[in-house]
Amino acid sequence: MNTATVTKLTCYHCGSDCPPHPILLNDKAFCCDGCKTVYEVLNDSRLCRYYEITPNPGQTPRLARLEFLDHPDIISQLTGFSDDTQTHVTFYVPAIHCSSCLYLLEHLYRIAPSILQSRVDFLKKNVHIRFRQTDISLRQVAELMTSLGYEPLISLNDVVEEQNRPTYKPLLYKLAVAGFCAGNIMLFSFPEYLGLDDPSFRRLFLYLNLMLATPVVFYSGWGYFESVWAALRRKMINIDLPILLGILTAYFRGMYEVVTDTGAGYFDSVTGLIFFLLIGKWFQQRTYDFLSFERDYKSYFPLAATLIGGKTETPVPIASLKKGDRIRIRNQELIPADGILYKGQGLIDYSFVTGESEPESRKPGALLYAGGKQVGEAIELEVVRSVSHSYLSQLWNNDAFRKDEGGRKWSDRIRTFADVVGKYFTLSVLALALVAGTYWYVTEPSKAVNVFTAILIVACPCVLSLSYPFALGNGMRLLSRLKLYLKNADVIEKMAACDTIVFDKTGTLTSSATAQPVETFAVPLNEMELSLVASLVRHSAHPLSRKVAGYLYDAMILPVDNFTEVPGQGIKGLVYDQFVKIGSREFVHPSPGKTLDTEGSAVHVSIDHVYRGCFRFPNQYRAGITGVLSSLKKSHSLYLLSGDNEAARADLKRWFPNDGQMVFECHPQEKLDFVRSLQANGRRVLMVGDGLNDAGALRQADAGIAVTDDTIQFTPASDGILEAGSLSRLPDMLRYSRFGMKLIRFSFCISLIYNFVGVSYAITGNLSPIVAAILMPLSSTTMVLIATLGMRWKGRKLFPENRD
Repeated sequence: MNTATVTKLTCYHCGSDCPPHPILLNDKAFCCDGCKTVYEVLNDSRLCRYYEITPNPGQTPRLARLEFLDHPDIISQLTGFSDDTQTHVTFYVPAIHCSSCLYLLEHLYRIAPSILQSRVDFLKKNVHIRFRQTDISLRQVAELMTSLGYEPLISLNDVVEEQNRPTYKPLLYKLAVAGFCAGNIMLFSFPEYLGLDDPSFRRLFLYLNLMLATPVVFYSGWGYFESVWAALRRKMINIDLPILLGILTAYFRGMYEVVTDTGAGYFDSVTGLIFFLLIGKWFQQRTYDFLSFERDYKSYFPLAATLIGGKTETPVPIASLKKGDRIRIRNQELIPADGILYKGQGLIDYSFVTGESEPESRKPGALLYAGGKQVGEAIELEVVRSVSHSYLSQLWNNDAFRKDEGGRKWSDRIRTFADVVGKYFTLSVLALALVAGTYWYVTEPSKAVNVFTAILIVACPCVLSLSYPFALGNGMRLLSRLKLYLKNADVIEKMAACDTIVFDKTGTLTSSATAQPVETFAVPLNEMELSLVASLVRHSAHPLSRKVAGYLYDAMILPVDNFTEVPGQGIKGLVYDQFVKIGSREFVHPSPGKTLDTEGSAVHVSIDHVYRGCFRFPNQYRAGITGVLSSLKKSHSLYLLSGDNEAARADLKRWFPNDGQMVFECHPQEKLDFVRSLQANGRRVLMVGDGLNDAGALRQADAGIAVTDDTIQFTPASDGILEAGSLSRLPDMLRYSRFGMKLIRFSFCISLIYNFVGVSYAITGNLSPIVAAILMPLSSTTMVLIATLGMRWKGRKLFPENRD
């Protein structure tokens, strides 16, 4: 009798078992119409490579009631940005779990051409989507994702925000597993250390150690597998490769020794190493989260808002803005929060948000989104949403502000110490292991494998993986307390490497908060003319304009048309049908003879093409600036760039005595070109400016620091923001950054001593587990102590008032 064999079919899309009568299409079986439909969509869009990346990655789509996404109020709450051409939305998608998900979700535009771009944040399970709302609705976008098996989790009760809140749990779980297992492995290894092992328990302890080490390597240490694989896919060698080689070599050699009963293995060393490395990662994450909080409430104070209350206006931090507040946004200022335009003509540059540089015209009543920059006259908004700090942090790290304009990137100009060591150390260790292994294979084959693996185990560059987060993390914390807010830890290394400092004068060396302007007019301005000046300067965010506006605060404010600001030169516009120009002498009223302003800066005024005179600002250098420049000139080459004339040259010559150290009447582009020329001559440049006319130079410099006191201009191109009151501490801050890098190099030298001792044993073929167990944890512990205690000691020495 013949017996029929029934083969169970699985769904080609989702991998589930098919019913007795499956749906067939193109010789493929599907469990339901939903899976077949998704396959047809992918096949028609030529996206079936989706199934090649991970077999059967799909999920059976479930129906969702998404009609509520057609409601305008709900759409406005979910979308982050929307204009006449495109809408931005971020969905939280819990179903994202593999590379297939990433591939499909980032190619949504091939399924629906109305989707302009989709980016996946795999760790947060976020999908950022830009789409043309005239061709596809928000509901249709969500339904498309749901039909593909990736239904967004949508909640108007902050569910998404709760899901995305940073958590330490995964890292703490790994750290707990590593610490528990490492401690128990060392406990079970004590008889081996002391030579008291009982044969009846020895085998039991060895297998217990192997069992405990396995989750440490493949769970707690899994991040190193991911890091190395990502680097190798980009054809790069990173610092984690030799660490992973050492971990795997120690683990598998230990497994071999346990199974063959030829030794005790190196499980105590490898688990202890992973435990210390995870402590470094945890400390680094805590440091960055702390500094992210600091940036939200402190280092973003330059992005203040001018709060309007009655007849007064007050600069306030954006963190204190709330719904219903009325704020004024001047020319070139960033909009800090979503608001309704209720006064003025908006000309908004949304290039920070959309990448489109063409400004968009907006009339009163329009909704303006955070991140847009006003180009033109001052406008007034009413805040309709609370400030999103995370959104402003995205602006701070936007691709548009990376240092790649007009020159080489930092990574190309100056390679970090970790990059250099990571590559050459890895190659050196592999070469040494191969040479030593080959030698012993020829002379005494029984020792060849032992020598090769022993070298990989002992010669581990984990010192850099520990020194960097502990040393630079402590450095960032201390500098933030001193009012220097850095973009990331790499900036400390950049500051330490710079040998040249370029200063702006106005607003940087001189104070923008002291000294009232002095009127210097052949015929004093009458009350009406003062109102013309006050009305025009209130639209500009330049420090001198702000000082004139404050000086003329009681003047009557008149309407302004055709407002224009020329960076580095001045402003102009029609005020009450009279043409007013305010700025430099050359901009306002060029004259054949060159006339210097003998005392400080000046703001010149012309009304209806008639030059009237100027407001003078006597030079008021910041407190302690003499000590700052005198100290810095001993260790750096100093330069001064100023948009003012040469009136202050004689006074500044005591700090910049050589020809070519001072350049006056610089336009913004000339400042950028000057920095670029220094870099072309091999200089590593730190630019210190006030962030107004220095934005290009700050961005071009290897490290750019924006100094601010009461200005509300935002300068995302800078690497750090320094409160003006802390400028006097700049020399000590640079010493501290150089000390941090010296400390890391010193740690590496100490590690080389440990490695030399260990490799000496390893090459001879006599490296015992006890030696490895002592050297590797001792090296890791030493590095942590050196990095932490060294940075704190130096911080207390340089800044005794800022003790932990």
